[in-house]
Amino acid sequence: MNDRDRLFQATAAEGQGASFVATREGGFAMLTPLTAAAEAWLRANTAEESTWIGDTLVIEMRYFGHLAEAIIAAGFLFERNALPN
Repeated sequence: MNDRDRLFQATAAEGQGASFVATREGGFAMLTPLTAAAEAWLRANTAEESTWIGDTLVIEMRYFGHLAEAIIAAGFLFERNALPN
C-alpha cells in the first residue's frame, strides 16, 4: 500500500469525526486541528519554533508524510476532501 492509500484510509467525510484538515499551499502543507485533543497533540509533537498561522501549522510538503503517519498512529483521522496532492 502506498502512502497516499494509507492516508486515505485514515480519513473521514466532513463532519464525520475528522480531527485534522490538511491542505496544500504551494510547497507547504497547512495542517489545522479540528478538536482540542488534536491541537494539544500537534503542539506537543512539533517543535516550539514551528510556524503557525492562527491555529494552522505550516510545514514543508516533504515533511508532511512523516507527520501524517504519526498523526494516524496516534489514532486521529483527516478530513477526506481536503487532503494535499
